Amino acid sequence: MNRRFSVQKKMIKESLKRLDHPTAAQVYEEIRKVYPQISLGTVYRNLNIMVEDGEIMRLPFSGAPDHFDQNPEEHYHIVCSRCGRIFDTDGIPHELLAELDEAVQACAGVEVQSRILIFYGICAACKKVQ
Repeated sequence: MNRRFSVQKKMIKESLKRLDHPTAAQVYEEIRKVYPQISLGTVYRNLNIMVEDGEIMRLPFSGAPDHFDQNPEEHYHIVCSRCGRIFDTDGIPHELLAELDEAVQACAGVEVQSRILIFYGICAACKKVQ
């Protein structure tokens, strides 16, 4: 769908580039530094539109706010169990994902159409502090 350009949307896109997998509240706080009249509702509305239009990716977390990724292409994430930082992970072979999809289909009888994989572990920086 062709949507109207807005200054707010441009600011949100720029914030997503600067911030690392932020929540809507983090985007809002970042923009408020230079554009104090923006509302949290405007940020949420634009983020939702951008997800719907396939411009960005939503990372849902149970019991916690969603995070957003400027990269809408299929890729996966690692969350550090200690510091909470979210990292992109690349290089998972497509053959492995196809096998996983087949296993899900065989186990649950569900045809996989898409997936969100989030791995949890301890990042290199936190491991150094042990």
